[in-house]
Amino acid sequence: MAGLRLALMNLRLALRTRAALFFSFIFPLIFLFAYAGIFARGIPTVVAFFFGPVVVFQIISASFFGLGMQSVMLRERGSLRRYRLAPIGPGAMIVASLLANYLLLLPAVALMFACGVFVFHMPARVNYWDLFVIVTVGDFAFAGFGLTIGSLADTMQEASVYSNLAFFPLIFLSGATIPLAQLPHWLQRAAAFLPATYLVNAFQGVMPGNGSLTQQGPELAVLLVSGMFGLLLAAKLFRWEKEERIPTRRKLWAAVFAVPFLLTGIWMNANPATLASWDQLFQAITAAPRPHAAAPAGTAAPAAAAPAPAATGSLGSVGDGIISDFDEGATPVARFGAGWQVTTDAISGGRSQAEMRIVGGGAQGSRGALEISGVVRAGAPQPWAGAGFFPGFEAFTPTDLSAFRALSFWAKGDGKAAAVVLFTTASGAKPAVVTFRPGPHWERFLFPFRSFPGADPHGVEAIFFVAGGLGPFQFQIDSVRLLATVPHAGTR
Repeated sequence: MAGLRLALMNLRLALRTRAALFFSFIFPLIFLFAYAGIFARGIPTVVAFFFGPVVVFQIISASFFGLGMQSVMLRERGSLRRYRLAPIGPGAMIVASLLANYLLLLPAVALMFACGVFVFHMPARVNYWDLFVIVTVGDFAFAGFGLTIGSLADTMQEASVYSNLAFFPLIFLSGATIPLAQLPHWLQRAAAFLPATYLVNAFQGVMPGNGSLTQQGPELAVLLVSGMFGLLLAAKLFRWEKEERIPTRRKLWAAVFAVPFLLTGIWMNANPATLASWDQLFQAITAAPRPHAAAPAGTAAPAAAAPAPAATGSLGSVGDGIISDFDEGATPVARFGAGWQVTTDAISGGRSQAEMRIVGGGAQGSRGALEISGVVRAGAPQPWAGAGFFPGFEAFTPTDLSAFRALSFWAKGDGKAAAVVLFTTASGAKPAVVTFRPGPHWERFLFPFRSFPGADPHGVEAIFFVAGGLGPFQFQIDSVRLLATVPHAGTR
């Protein structure tokens, strides 16, 4: 009860301070609008991708420069000395600071979420309970981090140095500012040791990745363990007066805080598939090109926008190998996998546009076809636009298609070059690309998997159809299917 009363008193004091109100509510909104307007370019799904990093930024800032610095300031001013004679222990003081910080954070996150939804039309498909749990666990973890720094530092200047030394690596190397998929591979490996990486990944797994909270169990477990370590250390190292000094032997206990992250980082780096799944999650949500993906001029590894509905199913249920015939309904439906998605270079700063829609008059007299159109504009490092298909249960999940030997589809268009881009685990960061030229009449194109350089059908991650150059484009595809045998190579 003592800790709760102290927390409410600290909260009332914060609400009376203009600086506290600014950094608790206005400052995170500034970052939200900057991320949404500059990095996400106002695209709703990309705004949802960056929402988690903005919240992580606020949590870490409040923990380091709020809780940590405040505890040192109160000790230097002698304010903590007044509580020493009261029946209040270090544990109650730690709990009070944690609760006050948490009660300020919740309305700030709610305000940011409301602005994202109503101002930027951010999709609100996230389970609110999942979001609440992740915010709570994240604040718990980093509050312990900040309070430990506050207990270790002797002066405000020292606390500022410690906070900044921890703050900048956590922000810039965890995906909170730059998506991990766009960092060099060695930095992605280093990010596995950083607690902020787990919090960013947890946010982006449920929003807008639409994953469940149970899928974020490992990330949340690491954060919970770190929070417990941090709060216990903060209580053990707590000082009432600035004249008190912590023996070096006791300060070394702070190194224990790094143990869960050290062990988890070693385990993550020993399991490349786990790191790869993080990368695939970033790619699937933001539609960013894979790291260092290279493609011929005018084609590139595409980025996804809003996914089209996909039929639930498995490879075993697709005996004829058909992916889509586009004869069902007004949106493209796939017989298996995660379905079809629009792709553009907007996430990497480009201005290209694309759309896909079902149109009548498909190949060989069928009812419908998928029309892919748009414009590819210069401006991104690798401009692209088009649409594509994910064969796995979620985007960029490797899927074994080795039972098939070729990809077949019908196409017609404006006569400009187009390309099929194939992502496989074997080809790594460099996608395999083959080009085709759809003319004014329906024509069947057939490409054996062996015609895709470096590709292996044992681990197909994505199949994309993109424009082959700058400028406006329009083409249609129909009867996209996988073939168990190769009757003819090339086209007919």
